[in-house]
Amino acid sequence: MINHLWIIMDWNRRWAKQNFIPAIAWHKAWADNVIKITKLAKSKWIKFLTLWALSTDNLKKRSKEEVNGLIKLINNIENFLGDMLWWELKFETIWDISQLPETSQIILQRVKDKTKNNTWITLILALIYGWQDEIVRATKKIVQSWINPDDLTREEFKKYLDTAYFPAPEVIVRTWWDIRHSGFLLYDSEYSEYYFTEKKWPEFDENELDNVIDFFYKTKRNFGK
Repeated sequence: MINHLWIIMDWNRRWAKQNFIPAIAWHKAWADNVIKITKLAKSKWIKFLTLWALSTDNLKKRSKEEVNGLIKLINNIENFLGDMLWWELKFETIWDISQLPETSQIILQRVKDKTKNNTWITLILALIYGWQDEIVRATKKIVQSWINPDDLTREEFKKYLDTAYFPAPEVIVRTWWDIRHSGFLLYDSEYSEYYFTEKKWPEFDENELDNVIDFFYKTKRNFGK
């Protein structure tokens, strides 16, 4: 069984252009599929689902219109609080959300607080994500903690990462055939299986999720042996 599934939700804009869909509409399609796949993951007994929603570079390099649209989606997350509570869903975020507007930070924290006791599935959004940024932030925390370098093990280092409280993923999915990891959660993915699909994120559906699960069941995992 897949305990933790990570998905790099890629090629939303290309899908929109091919279908002559304006930016605001593909933002909605992106969010609608997040809800659909989260619900499906819950039904298939996946306990943790991490979705890469917004990268550090997205925030800096995308158009103001697109970034504002994504921020609006983030701010609307509280509209789904009722569903989260009904599904027994715990909501979490990872990475540096302090770069988001203060209103967004307050909304995200409020949803996390209201769902913190739910146990059926944990949905984790990676927001303002950049692996190199996380390494720098983790290193700063270690330096500030005055840890003896001889005591710094891999297990100890993990405690200073944003993913400290979450298990490593069994499978990482990237939509639309880009055969690269883009630096996504590198520390935790040492023994993760990668699944690349031709589906763009808005096209990723139950059938493709079942393909991911079937792929995992057929994979022989040696963990370095």
